[in-house]
Amino acid sequence: MNPLMKFAIVMVIALELTFIKSVTINLIIIGVSAFLYLFLKLSWKQWLWLFILPLLPGFGSWFSLMYFGTGDHVHMAWVMLTRVFAYLWLGGLFTLKLTEERDVFLATLEQKAKLSATFVYALVGVLNFMPAVNQQIKTIRVASQMRGQTLHIWQAQLYFKAILSAIRWSQNLAEGMVSHGFTEGAPRTHLQVVSIAKRDWLILIIILIAFQLLLIPNWY
Repeated sequence: MNPLMKFAIVMVIALELTFIKSVTINLIIIGVSAFLYLFLKLSWKQWLWLFILPLLPGFGSWFSLMYFGTGDHVHMAWVMLTRVFAYLWLGGLFTLKLTEERDVFLATLEQKAKLSATFVYALVGVLNFMPAVNQQIKTIRVASQMRGQTLHIWQAQLYFKAILSAIRWSQNLAEGMVSHGFTEGAPRTHLQVVSIAKRDWLILIIILIAFQLLLIPNWY
């Protein structure tokens, strides 16, 4: 399925979950997401992160509402706890495999969603620079240790030096794009034209309609 279509499904469902105060629906979203994860063949580390990441915000909201809330605070405590897990597990369906589909997603944003080509190509450059940034941070820390100074991950000096390197790289990237014929605002042709299959549209419509039917009891 085209990643932009998956993104649209996730965003619409997540937006509607914001206004639905139902523990049952949140649990259904979590259960369906867990079922779909079985087909994504996640590693044990990815499963572990899916359980660990929502714990702090989820239980933080639960304790706040349970012990300091007013009105229907018990119900809302469980709603907020399950909603945090539902948000993260739902979003994981899109983000966990985004690395493999990144180029298709960005190309679809440009060609189908009409997002600015300048923004899309700049984003591609930033994402491609991320491994270099991580390596640069390691190099800066090693160079500092050779001078008898240890830079910890919470020290601003470490990131200030990394930012200076990133500024230099961004200038090189801009010059490279211009030298290869990139002109801001000019129409572009594409070596690979992205198409969204009718099946993807059908899946999107079916999923969203099914979710609306699930929400009917909560409309009243």
